Amino acid sequence: MLKRDLSTPAERSGWSVPDAAVRGLAGRAWGAVERLVARFTLFQRFMVLSLAILLVGAYVIGSFVSSEIENRVIHRTSALTALYVDSFVSPHLQELGAGHNLSQEHVDALDQLLVDSALGEKIATFKVWHPDGDIVWAKNSLLIGKRFPVEDDLAGALSGALETHVSDLSEDENFFERPAYDHLLETYAPVRADQTGEIIGAVEFYQDPADLEAEIDSSQRTGWFIVGGSTAVMYLLLVGMVRGASSTIRHQHERLDRLARQNAALARRVAEAAARKSETDEMLLRRIAQDLHDGPAQDVGLVLLRLDSLHGSLQSGAAAAGDVELMRTALGSALQEIRLLSAGLRLPEMEDMDLADVLKKAVQDHSSKTGDRIRLSFEEKLPEVGLPVKIALYRVTQEALNNAHHHAGVSEAAVSVGVSNAALTLEVSDNGAGTADVDRENTATPGQFLGIRGMRERVEMLGGALEIAANPGAGTTVRAVLPLGEIG
Repeated sequence: MLKRDLSTPAERSGWSVPDAAVRGLAGRAWGAVERLVARFTLFQRFMVLSLAILLVGAYVIGSFVSSEIENRVIHRTSALTALYVDSFVSPHLQELGAGHNLSQEHVDALDQLLVDSALGEKIATFKVWHPDGDIVWAKNSLLIGKRFPVEDDLAGALSGALETHVSDLSEDENFFERPAYDHLLETYAPVRADQTGEIIGAVEFYQDPADLEAEIDSSQRTGWFIVGGSTAVMYLLLVGMVRGASSTIRHQHERLDRLARQNAALARRVAEAAARKSETDEMLLRRIAQDLHDGPAQDVGLVLLRLDSLHGSLQSGAAAAGDVELMRTALGSALQEIRLLSAGLRLPEMEDMDLADVLKKAVQDHSSKTGDRIRLSFEEKLPEVGLPVKIALYRVTQEALNNAHHHAGVSEAAVSVGVSNAALTLEVSDNGAGTADVDRENTATPGQFLGIRGMRERVEMLGGALEIAANPGAGTTVRAVLPLGEIG
């Protein structure tokens, strides 16, 4: 029979609702810690982190040193006591090699040595063990004859090792010591036969660790003082060095910021100078056009008028009349060229025109001169730009259309302008044969490709880039990209 699972998603995933709440609270707490740490400077983070690391290291080292001091003092004390016991007590225990009993003479000697002596006052209790676990003599006579399991420290001593540790008196054999002491220093030492060195038993003695603990505490305090002082000195030295390095880095960063601001200011000045140069060049071209129109053109026009007058008075001389007619034709042609040159140099007034009107003007001027059909497309609302940008786009459009007419031999072209990725993009394309000569622009002589170079320089002075894609049989596309952040 099928059983319906009524458990919640949290229960099926192994998470209980309280666990999820706790983890959510932990996540928020961790986020608060991260936000707090993010407010610290790099130097402050180093101070906190290095202090934590040094404190942990000092604690580990101090704990290790303290433990080593305690172990060394305990083993040194127990070893000295065991040596004394072995020297004075072991001679009275040689009978253990033959049995469990000690003669009364040796028992009396042990009582006098370990009960009624200065050594007996330092030793809280004393036991002599037979290898089978029987207590053959004890400072507390009630323990004599009792048997306990041979294990742990007793087994180690019967194997020849010196076993020492601080006992909490929880073993069964310590029943009589527990009422008088909280803990004792317990030592097991092997007893060896004088002749053969064979282990014939073991002695167990307990010492009051009060004096020993005082010595250990004093040594540990000295060790902790040395470790803590060394840690403090290392921390101060590290903080001092890092603080100096941090100060140097901060000063260098401030200097780099100043240099970056200066470079940005210089870049702005260069861009402004480039823009002013563009305007100045256009003003110069306008002045040249005006001078050509008002100077040589007027003179040539006056000569033509005088030649017309002279031609009427020289009707009788057929040869002279022919020469005059030739000069009049040549001067007329020169005047037309000067006027066309003047008109080409002079840009239309653009200050009050928006970008769309400027492009329309460039297309109309080209169409009126050549009769070419130009398709113009642009976005409904183009950004407001300065006069240098208008001039640059007008000249690029003018030069690209002239190249399409004269070099590609086409009578149709397309002009489009739009905004994409914070940049203004102008494209002039035709469907002519295309020309690969643009690939030789960088290796051309100074007199070649002036039109392409002029377009490129105009665009690059405004922080933009010019690309010309010309593939034989696929037409040519001139693309000018101007970043709005730099030209707005």
